[in-house]
Amino acid sequence: MNIKKVRLFLGALALGFIGTASAIAADEEDTPMTKEMKEISSSLKSLRKIDKSDYAAGAAAVRKAHEATLRSMAYSPALVKEMADGAEKEIALADSRRLMGLTYAALCELEVAYLKKDDKLIGELAQKWKDLKKEGHKAYTDD
Repeated sequence: MNIKKVRLFLGALALGFIGTASAIAADEEDTPMTKEMKEISSSLKSLRKIDKSDYAAGAAAVRKAHEATLRSMAYSPALVKEMADGAEKEIALADSRRLMGLTYAALCELEVAYLKKDDKLIGELAQKWKDLKKEGHKAYTDD
C-alpha cells in the first residue's frame, strides 16, 4: 500500500471519529429541559408544513408542543442553575417559571384557536408565543 493511500485512509478515519465524538458530546450536553425545548420547537416548526386549512393537524402539533412545555417546567435553565445562590438566582428562577407558565398558557390558547378555526387569532397567538420565546431565550440561554 502506498503512503499517500495510508495517510488518506487515516485522515478519513480520524475525521469519522471526530464527527462521532462531536455528535456524542452534543447529545450529552442536552439537558432534559433542552430536549423538551427541542420537542416544542420541532412541533411548532411542523406548522409551517401543515396545510393552513388543516386545523386538526395544527391543533395536534400545538398540543404536542404545550405538552412538552409542561414537561419542561419541571426543570430550571442551566444558566440559572449555574448562578450563585442568593436573591438574584431566586428571582431568575421565579421569572423563568413565569415565562414558562405564560408560554404554556399561550400554546393552550393557540390550540383553542386552531380548534375554533380562527385564522386571525392563530396569527396573534403565534406572535405572542414567539415574543415569549425571544424573551426567554434572551434571558436564559447563551444563544
